[in-house]
Amino acid sequence: MADRRCPNCGELVPSNSITCPKCFRKIPMEPEPVKEAQGKRRESGYSIKLALALAIVPALFGILGLGQIYRNYRDLKGYIFLGAGLLFFVPAVFLVLPIISVFLAIPLFVVYAVIFLVSIADLVLSSVLFHR
Repeated sequence: MADRRCPNCGELVPSNSITCPKCFRKIPMEPEPVKEAQGKRRESGYSIKLALALAIVPALFGILGLGQIYRNYRDLKGYIFLGAGLLFFVPAVFLVLPIISVFLAIPLFVVYAVIFLVSIADLVLSSVLFHR
């Protein structure tokens, strides 16, 4: 028998398996034909467009790394970007509130912008070039 796809999550399941190795749901016994990945989703099961949207839009509010976490929640890089983004964004916002401290907040925003650009570059390079 040929390998088949899980009807729930789309993971490739061996023909002798009763449950899906990814979502642990029961697999029907009739094999479904294995389809090649379409343009929207990669074989790894995530959408590059959604990952980029999760990396860019929340960054306006100080939340970095959601694109990396969406791509692979087990990878530590996304959580590092999340922590670093909050570490620099939150103090910078509170320093902008009193007008005198604006000059102290500017370097924090610059560091935050650099971390943001590095997170986007990491997401694009690992997703598009290395097909991960």
